[in-house]
Amino acid sequence: MSAISKLLKAKVILDQLFDKEINSLDLNYDSRKLHVILTDGIQIYIIYNDYGQYGYNILFSNLDLDRCRFDNYDDKWDVNSRPYHFHPRKKIGAESSKMTVILKMTFHISIKC
Repeated sequence: MSAISKLLKAKVILDQLFDKEINSLDLNYDSRKLHVILTDGIQIYIIYNDYGQYGYNILFSNLDLDRCRFDNYDDKWDVNSRPYHFHPRKKIGAESSKMTVILKMTFHISIKC
């Protein structure tokens, strides 16, 4: 499945899951990037390429390290889930969010299609 096809599928999934929470949802065909801004200010970036690689980035605020990522761009990391990596939110005192878990599960499943 091409990067654009995956992004279109991700766009449909996000629209279904977060319909009323989406402020804007933009797909850039040139950079193969989907950018979502939720009504609470959370930003989501989804990137695919045509080589089976992806990255999901969730920016919770403008605070340093108040974000998490889920990707498979670097398969050299020595983790049990290799080549998949979850880079957790590292901001001390940041609120926890169910969004992280939902997105991680949803897109991990969708990339296998």
